[in-house]
Amino acid sequence: MATNATDKAKEAIQEGADALDETVQEASRKTSRAISRTRDTAENAINQGQDVMEDAIACTKEIIRENPITAVLAVAAVAYLIGRLRS
Repeated sequence: MATNATDKAKEAIQEGADALDETVQEASRKTSRAISRTRDTAENAINQGQDVMEDAIACTKEIIRENPITAVLAVAAVAYLIGRLRS
């Protein structure tokens, strides 16, 4: 009789351990998928940011080439304002 109760207890413990293992594995799979999606989203955002910066730099270079005197005056004005704000 005690053996039967012991066997039942062992079975219940094993079933609980199996269920817990399955739950942990599923949580691990879901976490891995979420991390992968997050990584992909971050990579896409970084790539888009790089594209925007490259376009802005190209546009700035073009404006400076077309209007070099205006560009120099604008830089001088900004430098003057920064100097005034710091003092």
